[in-house]
Amino acid sequence: MQYLGLIIVIAAWFALVGIIYLLRILGVKIPVRVYYGLFIMLRDEELVKEVIAPLGNLLRRIPSWLIMALTIGLFLLSMFVIVPIPLTILGINVWGLPSMLYLMVRNLVLMVIAVTHKLSPIETVERGFTPLAPLIPGVTISLYTFIYVIVAIGLGILLHEMAHGAVSSRFNVKIKSGGAFALLFLAFGGFVEIDEEELRSRSLAVRLAVYSSGVFMNIVLAYIAVALVGLALLSPQLTQGLLGTTIVYVVNSTDAAFKTGYVITAINGHPIASVYSLISTLGSVSSGNVTLTMYNPVNGAVINEVMSTRNLTMALLGYSALYISPWNIVVESRSFYNLMFWIYTLNLTLALLNA
Repeated sequence: MQYLGLIIVIAAWFALVGIIYLLRILGVKIPVRVYYGLFIMLRDEELVKEVIAPLGNLLRRIPSWLIMALTIGLFLLSMFVIVPIPLTILGINVWGLPSMLYLMVRNLVLMVIAVTHKLSPIETVERGFTPLAPLIPGVTISLYTFIYVIVAIGLGILLHEMAHGAVSSRFNVKIKSGGAFALLFLAFGGFVEIDEEELRSRSLAVRLAVYSSGVFMNIVLAYIAVALVGLALLSPQLTQGLLGTTIVYVVNSTDAAFKTGYVITAINGHPIASVYSLISTLGSVSSGNVTLTMYNPVNGAVINEVMSTRNLTMALLGYSALYISPWNIVVESRSFYNLMFWIYTLNLTLALLNA
């Protein structure tokens, strides 16, 4: 059934709403409100006393100038220049991603070109347009993948807002409350209610540090995800002869030909040893069909799949280049890599959108 995943998620949502109403009937006090059965908001003043205030006290051990320099500097860098994420850890010779301002301007220019030249959506993406697609279980992603998305985006939003609160507390700016909200498990958000009048009375540097701290935390989370992948190996079988090299690993793909968790080893017989050889090989493919050679790290099987080049680039939106590190740390579960992929991807997205 095509929309089974979406139906399950919606059913789980209304089950949660039912539990909240049941707890209220039983007299259990919870800081959660439900609006029309579709929107849930958690708002708690105790969160400030028990979590955010202690974090602010810890930050008082760090010089204020250092906090300001790190948070404001990383925010301005990500907004106007480049998001400094060291993908060299994964064996990709890139030290950052395009800034939000660059992406916005490039997308605007490409939209104008697409309209004036009557380009198709695929042609527009191939020219460099960065699309944003909603993550809807059973529609754009599988229910299995949606579980990773929930964990990754929940962690990202939680730490993003806690960073705002902790830095505010560090500079003695009053925090009224904190919380989170969700709409049908399809849209999420969080907030820290800061006393805006008190914040406006502080110096420009303090205000910028408070505003920038959330982006700073999201980029740090992306760093951590990349570093953890760089320290781990896919499986003992996969590491033979691959130490210190880069592999192209299919993390999540919309095309059935790309089995999630497989390693792309060749296209049309051309070895794929790094992300650059992948890009080079894809660029040399003109038309017709291509033969993909993929390796299954679970059972060691080698599989050949034939697919049309028409949707090849779009289907490969779900690949990730992983660096096989020299350290003998083995993580065999593909769930680890899927989770790290989504923590990395969604936290960078949160950072770019907030920047």
